Amino acid sequence: MGAGVLLGLLFVYTALVPGALLPAAGWSSQAPAAIAGQRFTGRPAKGRFLVASHSLTAPNFSESVILLLGHEAGGSMGIVINRPTDVRLASLLPGVSELRDRPDRVSFGGPVGMNAMTLLIRARRQPTKSQPIFADVYASGDLDSLREALLRKEETEQMRAYVGYAGWGSGQLEQEIARGDWYVGPADAASVFDPSPTKLWGKLIDRFSGEWTREERPRLREHAGERRASYRREW
Repeated sequence: MGAGVLLGLLFVYTALVPGALLPAAGWSSQAPAAIAGQRFTGRPAKGRFLVASHSLTAPNFSESVILLLGHEAGGSMGIVINRPTDVRLASLLPGVSELRDRPDRVSFGGPVGMNAMTLLIRARRQPTKSQPIFADVYASGDLDSLREALLRKEETEQMRAYVGYAGWGSGQLEQEIARGDWYVGPADAASVFDPSPTKLWGKLIDRFSGEWTREERPRLREHAGERRASYRREW
């Protein structure tokens, strides 16, 4: 996602009505716990990761990691969390004075709703006009939440802003998972706020795809004219 495209949003960004882009408040706020020994191919749910498989080559989602903000019979919504840009958040929200001296950058959250912004906030208590996603991670599309997060530094541990989101119609995401486009597993805050988000997919793909084994049994393969030991783990 180029900086020029995002800068074009300067005059079309609209502060969201609370909950306008977020899932219904009745959806579960708890992330499913990881179960040792299982491959991450479970059902999608709020607070879970979608990790793109090697076979998913669509430009918007190739090597992407998505945090699901909601999933119900009518459809699903999530945020791509590993596509940062070089655009400062302050440049998109010049009216928020608290941002002027901060280095926060905006990330590309997905190809839908590019005139809207979603915040992911890690905080000791739930921010105003936000929805719990899992553990101490919350989502909001409201400027009041942003200002509160910036002012209450002792309670706000981390924050990221995303322009756009990913959306699926009824049954669409399940079809993509069944086709092998996505691996599904529990989200964690360390990954959501990874300081090197562009490297996140590489960190998660082996674990989520189950391509490696815990026993780390060596097998030999040909590589560049040499025989090298490699390892395969099963989850």
